[in-house]
Amino acid sequence: MFQTGLLIVTQPLLASRSRIPLYLSRIKTLIQNTLYVHIQPVTPRAVLDVTNFNLEQVPYTPCVRSFIREFYSKSASLCKNLDVRILLNHISNKPLQNLTYSLHNHCDIVFIDQDSKLIDGPISSMNGLFKCLEKSFMLGKGVEFKLIGSWIANDGLHTVTEKEAEDELIKMYYHTVLGGTFDRLHTGHKVLLSEGALLSQNSLTVGVTVQAMNQKKILHDLIQSIDVRQKAVEEFLTDVKSCLTYKILPIDDIFGPTVKDSKLECIVVSEETKKGGELINQEREKRSMSRLDEYVIELMEDDARLSQYEEEKISSSTSRKRLLGTLLHQPPPRPELSTHPYVIGLTGGIASGKTSVCQRLEKLGAGVVDCDKLGHVVYLNGTPAYVKLVAEFGQEILREDGEINRKALGAKVFADKSLLEKLNSIVWPEIGRLAAEKIQQFQKEGKSVVVLEAALLLEAGWDNIVHEVWTNIIPPAEAVRRITTERNLSEEEAKKRLESQLSNEERIKRSNVVLCTLWEYEYTHIQIDRAWKLLQQRLL
Repeated sequence: MFQTGLLIVTQPLLASRSRIPLYLSRIKTLIQNTLYVHIQPVTPRAVLDVTNFNLEQVPYTPCVRSFIREFYSKSASLCKNLDVRILLNHISNKPLQNLTYSLHNHCDIVFIDQDSKLIDGPISSMNGLFKCLEKSFMLGKGVEFKLIGSWIANDGLHTVTEKEAEDELIKMYYHTVLGGTFDRLHTGHKVLLSEGALLSQNSLTVGVTVQAMNQKKILHDLIQSIDVRQKAVEEFLTDVKSCLTYKILPIDDIFGPTVKDSKLECIVVSEETKKGGELINQEREKRSMSRLDEYVIELMEDDARLSQYEEEKISSSTSRKRLLGTLLHQPPPRPELSTHPYVIGLTGGIASGKTSVCQRLEKLGAGVVDCDKLGHVVYLNGTPAYVKLVAEFGQEILREDGEINRKALGAKVFADKSLLEKLNSIVWPEIGRLAAEKIQQFQKEGKSVVVLEAALLLEAGWDNIVHEVWTNIIPPAEAVRRITTERNLSEEEAKKRLESQLSNEERIKRSNVVLCTLWEYEYTHIQIDRAWKLLQQRLL
């Protein structure tokens, strides 16, 4: 198995498009991480001259554009875990000085879509071809070369069509601009960025939205930081087309640099963002700036769509949904817990759906410790916590029957942070002690996995007594809706409850697995079942 490969496409592109799935299905079994693709269709004959092979400039035409889009599209469905990158330095309608590449990832193997029957020149001259490729892509020593034309039947594939030879040229610009969220670069992002780079002769400006602009996006709490997203965009662009100047800028509105930089000539937009492109041009006109040409990219269908809850187009929202139930952060080793069953700490804010998640996990075989119920126990008359609470907060927190009035106590401590901290310092240790007893009880019953359900798991420090932390998240607006309709609290009271808790972002940073109950029970169960299956694999 190789880490990184390079595919040299020398056959005419119109014919090669139908062979993309055949090549990808074989290559993905040989490469683990990255596949670079270099388009070098041989003209006027579809025969590889191994004695005089050199990198040549390839004109940017609709045929080239379609091949790039098709290759990325097929790779998304056939090679989900493979980072495919199509090289662009040599694709241009303007004269180029340097066609060589300095790839970020060292290539272990080079695939060439030819076989010995389609080689012009003696096989002994192949070393000349290999040396050219080694120099052009700075491959280094020890790279394996593989002719893969024999992988498919020779059915006229090497025939240059008249349409391809006479394809029109696409207009290029000195300075191009585009924008987006660019969360976890996916195939759609790669196509958008590649189009922007191909349209540019000199510079490409990319605006990356800051977190404040992403609040309305699905699962926005899982969106990567602005620094990570900017770095990913820059790394991809400089890898596939190093000859351009790039400006990767954070933007906090839809305009960004487009209404400040008069040199910009073209904006690349998707079918979904065409309206934004027009708003930008209207603003430029108000500022006496020339309109930007708009280059529209079609949305890409997601052939790898897993369920009705995912979007039909390739999108970051779907990528984030697919993270639910997976291991986001590796849990730390817990040798001190080796004598315990494997403990999952399940947390989440008020009304986030922890109970429904626990019910599903219980059906799958887990033992469940409900810390909220244990919290009721520690307040009972005669317990160690009861004595300390009455001594601290006075007789006014008691009901007529002598039990603690939790509603009255809550009203008192929620109005004073120092009192809330005092309450927690009394109650949390007692709940932790009872939880440990319950875990041991489940161990005696033969449970291999126990779920410790606790809204305050992180605040109380109980993440130190579990092997993994799983977090339920829902948007604050949905939490307020649930609280007001299901718990008979006012919207103001609901918001206060939320503000007193950790945010979703804070929980996610300290969690190994994230779940979301925003959708129907069926989709919640899909997430939980995925999480449970992956957990069982980790425990093997």
